[in-house]
Amino acid sequence: MIFSEKDIQHINAHGLSIDEVTRQLNILNKGLPPTKVLAPATIENKGIIKLDSEQQSFYQNFFEQNKDNFHLQKFVPASGAATRMFKDWVFFYNNYQAGKDYYERFVKKHALNMPEYLNEFLEDFAGYAFYQDLMEIIKIQEPDFFQLDENQQAWKYLHYILTDHGLDYARLPKAFIKFHRYKQNETRTAFEEQLVETMAYTTSKTQQGSIHFSISPRHLQQFENLSQHLQNKYPVQIFHSFQKPETDTVMLDMESGEIVRDKNGKIVFRPGGHGSLIDNIQDLDADLIFVKNIDNVQKGERQNTGIFYKKILAGYLMNITRQAHAYLKKLQNEKPIHEELKAIENFARNTLNINFIEGFDTLNNSGKRKYLFYKINRPIRVAGMVKNTGEPGGGPFWAKDQNELKSLQIVEKAQIDTNNPEQQNILKQATHFNPVDLVLSIKDFEGNKFNLKELVNENAGFVTEKSYEGKPVKVYERPGLWNGAMDNWNTIFIEVPLETFSPVKTVSDLLKPEHQ
Repeated sequence: MIFSEKDIQHINAHGLSIDEVTRQLNILNKGLPPTKVLAPATIENKGIIKLDSEQQSFYQNFFEQNKDNFHLQKFVPASGAATRMFKDWVFFYNNYQAGKDYYERFVKKHALNMPEYLNEFLEDFAGYAFYQDLMEIIKIQEPDFFQLDENQQAWKYLHYILTDHGLDYARLPKAFIKFHRYKQNETRTAFEEQLVETMAYTTSKTQQGSIHFSISPRHLQQFENLSQHLQNKYPVQIFHSFQKPETDTVMLDMESGEIVRDKNGKIVFRPGGHGSLIDNIQDLDADLIFVKNIDNVQKGERQNTGIFYKKILAGYLMNITRQAHAYLKKLQNEKPIHEELKAIENFARNTLNINFIEGFDTLNNSGKRKYLFYKINRPIRVAGMVKNTGEPGGGPFWAKDQNELKSLQIVEKAQIDTNNPEQQNILKQATHFNPVDLVLSIKDFEGNKFNLKELVNENAGFVTEKSYEGKPVKVYERPGLWNGAMDNWNTIFIEVPLETFSPVKTVSDLLKPEHQ
């Protein structure tokens, strides 16, 4: 594609280069190679570790005994709006037909898909934590509300929940939505629940609790207002960053095959997906980073289980990081004898799950030292995995990395060639699911941060179809944060119980027992 001088200025001003935009257009036109999965990671094939109660106690205690020596922080991607969470309600609201029993038809249409904890569309509203706020608005705006028929009441509820005439929830990020109600009419947003949990495992004798949110610039003022209000309640340091514009991507019009432009002829950029946040993690200065999605929060005492397993994951990472750093210092400063090299090799194979190049055994000691240093000297992630219950999303697999070596990876279904019977069969055999429950170590044995962008597998991105101003478009999303963006990290998967995973993908999830 030939770019005009104005295009070049616009691209450069956005922090991108012509080469990068051309690369993205090539991907949109030609697609990306699928990730080849070799087998599901399971407990049986040692892809997932199942800790017994004694081991759990050991790693929890190891965390408690050593946390004062680490700078701890939690990172929560929180920039996305809650649009998808309210998809069904937005559909109802936009297609409302007065006087035509639309409410009744809507409920009947959705009744087949209603989980057991739902009764009827209107009857369930009192179960939401934001119900009291909603009724306060309706009391002022609609004094005759209870004289309306069901059809009108349902629409009015949604009018004051979704739009800026009321709570404006359809445009807010999930972080600001009230998720849980407690006694004495106390309610908590997802944002506040994250702070409560963060205090429990990032606070130590040497530091206050610490959490970092990635947010959208358009929500900055609300974020700062809420942060200031809650910091008076919780002793937690609250930080934020924006997804960097230089990680944005272009779109391709599916009808014309041309790059998408706005009405003024300017190239349109869109956020490049959560994989872009590897840049934000790069900027953090913590020794250990906990990563969790904004909507995966538990209520009240249910948080204790999640906190317990977070400490176990962190304790496990602290322990193997200590071992890795000791071995790296030995490899750099000494010449380990054969027996010591064998111990380091076993650690790399059996603890860090590293598979070696063919011919490693034929290398001399000098060659083995260099190779082991190269493979061990990487960021490490310990990821909790829950048993597969049919949730959409990624899972743990043995897969080929960009160097064609077998490694542990979190792979999305969209990355796998499901038309290939062999790959489809491997996908069906998966026993566990990725709940996004990670602890990361991003510094080397000398305390310097790794260059995380160098370890991204650019071939592990996504090409998907979206719409822009009503037209179908192809979009490119960068390799996912816990998928291709961490392709060349050293990885350990540990089983955690399903109780630690209670996401809110749709608003009705808030009526599940674990959120009530």
